[in-house]
Amino acid sequence: MTVNIDALISCLGKTYQELIDNELIPYKSPPTGSSGDPDLCLDMAKEGLFLSFKRDGRILQAIVVKIQNDKAKNWMFPNELPQPLQRNMSRKWVHENIGVPLRSNPPKVVMRRAFGWTDLYEAQNRLIPTMMQISYDTSVQVRSVTFLPASDLRW
Repeated sequence: MTVNIDALISCLGKTYQELIDNELIPYKSPPTGSSGDPDLCLDMAKEGLFLSFKRDGRILQAIVVKIQNDKAKNWMFPNELPQPLQRNMSRKWVHENIGVPLRSNPPKVVMRRAFGWTDLYEAQNRLIPTMMQISYDTSVQVRSVTFLPASDLRW
């Protein structure tokens, strides 16, 4: 089942129950988390989405759109992306079509695992100020895009 990502982004700051009531989540698996963890998560693997909620009130605090999935063979992102994003984007394409990032982190290796660039943008045309963090793989292709309220940004 497809998910309306644009509508989901507009629901940042709303409760899990409001997402269910508005039929923005295709199944009713509640978010889970470890005991004592202030965050809960809902991994919607088939839909290519990862949702993070604040435990207190189950408030949606971040949406990760997983454009690449190394675990699935022949993965093709199943949902429509908000404008101007596409299913296949290089860092060069992002800079040409979205603009110069507000901030960037260069590639690095952490515990023998390589991470590519990370760029930060302001998501345009949102009711609440929303940030868009774009993460790249080591070949400079977009791996994931995270949407979060600007008030929650810790960069």
